[in-house]
Amino acid sequence: MGNRYLTVMMIVIIGLVSPNLLLAEDEVFNASQTSASMMIKYAEKSMKASSAEDAVQAELKFVVLYDVYIKAKSYALLNKVFFWFSVIAALAVLLWPSLSIVFKAKLDKWEWLKSATVQTTVTAIAALLFMFYSQYKDKQTNAETLMRHIMFSDKPAHELSLRVADELSKIDRGFSFNSVLGVEGADNKKTITNQTDD
Repeated sequence: MGNRYLTVMMIVIIGLVSPNLLLAEDEVFNASQTSASMMIKYAEKSMKASSAEDAVQAELKFVVLYDVYIKAKSYALLNKVFFWFSVIAALAVLLWPSLSIVFKAKLDKWEWLKSATVQTTVTAIAALLFMFYSQYKDKQTNAETLMRHIMFSDKPAHELSLRVADELSKIDRGFSFNSVLGVEGADNKKTITNQTDD
């Protein structure tokens, strides 16, 4: 019985997480995609339409952009997965006290429903899932902001690549409680903003 619920839940999450699979490959402007997907499709069309003189620079710039796009896509997927797990866990925390009333007749078999330890554990798991969601959302936002910087910059690809490498090293750091609390994320956003102003 438990396996059926888990299978149904995973199917629902996959359906919600991957609406891009239903989109046409060459459709650039569609509100059902991430900003990163829209930017990479637009950049690819621009690269193909560039003149022979600008072709090398356009290709190099596209490579730099695509490198960031891989990160943005990965973080977007993780962000959506943890978002839905966070919603489910939040509902569990909200409804947990009511379970002892709903299953009143079966409490002899399910005594653990009333356990404060179990309720605390469920709350802690919900908080952890929310922290992962917040972490990956922040990283997705930083990657997409970096993609915008690349797209609208007039600087040559080799110069952009150095700045992008520096930013990706910051974005790619593992899970950090500082970034969840806004300390590291704020530093990343300031760096990107300063580069845009240069």
